[in-house]
Amino acid sequence: MLHSNGISVPGYATGRGIPGSSAPGVGDDDLDEEVEFWGLLYLDPLLELRLLTAEPSARAELAPGTRPPGEALTAAALSLAGDAGLRRLLDAAGIGEDFAAAVAAVLTTPDCRHFMRSPAAETEAAALARAFVAESVRRRAGSEGTAQAFDGTARDEAVARIAALLPGTAPAPDEAGTHRGPVTRRVRRLAGRLAVGLASAQAVRRRSALTDAAHPAAGDVLLYLSRGTAIREAVAEAVRAAEPPVVLLAHSLGGIASLDLLVLQPLPEVALLVTVGSQAPFLYELGALPSLEHGSPLPPQVPRWLNVYDRRDLLSYVGEGVFPGRVRDVPLDSRQPFPLSHGAYWSNPDLYRLLAEEMP
Repeated sequence: MLHSNGISVPGYATGRGIPGSSAPGVGDDDLDEEVEFWGLLYLDPLLELRLLTAEPSARAELAPGTRPPGEALTAAALSLAGDAGLRRLLDAAGIGEDFAAAVAAVLTTPDCRHFMRSPAAETEAAALARAFVAESVRRRAGSEGTAQAFDGTARDEAVARIAALLPGTAPAPDEAGTHRGPVTRRVRRLAGRLAVGLASAQAVRRRSALTDAAHPAAGDVLLYLSRGTAIREAVAEAVRAAEPPVVLLAHSLGGIASLDLLVLQPLPEVALLVTVGSQAPFLYELGALPSLEHGSPLPPQVPRWLNVYDRRDLLSYVGEGVFPGRVRDVPLDSRQPFPLSHGAYWSNPDLYRLLAEEMP
């Protein structure tokens, strides 16, 4: 039961996230469309290329003897990995290791070969760039090992660099990461209608992705709720071993454990608690936070608390409503759809600027 009518959930009453920052000249609605379209591309990197070749202008037959417009584009695409500036941007976006394989994979698909033979290849180089980047993210997100952090701003800069390196009429560098060309605007609208028309099938596909992303965190929380003592003690030992003043910086479940610890025992060494993408306010509103019943205030021993959230991260919650005067909620915008938004904080320069300003 949500004891405070969902006040810990960003945008619960309105169905919208709490407004965050957006690019100059781009409204929240436009940015949401951009992010959602990237979410579709992460599921299907070739979607935009297929939609472009479905445009009436893409069905014109080439004149006899005319070279397909994609020949030069393909040659340029195969040499992209040699550009040092692009490599830096790809590494910043978290996809440098997978880019070359992603380019090869996209270029060899029937959908891409169809695109390369169409007139759209002459003017929509940025769409191909987005396909390369989306395939890179898809590969990296599906790889084994540590969860990846993908920076949406670096992603868009990489798309702009790729588009600039490819022949054809590319968008201006500040627009290449978005979908704003005259044809791609129509494509985006068509993609929206497609998403509505195929809502059930898309929901099933997204449910798989959302479940894969959410179940480790949910499972960890459930494990913590039943066996949290050892986790809290491990954090307490680390605090005692550190030189004060100590900053507790905790992500997701770590935020729950850290808040619980500070409620249950005085740790004067801790000068600042920073929770990132945490469910602690939500558990408190549910009455499920182990250390504190709903309606009980935070004890004075809990230090200054910054709670960082992304309105697109469905595993992050806000605390100012349930702990008035005791927590400061700080919105960050990763420009990534969920589930990538849950780990994207660590590639967002704004997080480190915040920490530099706030750390004692």
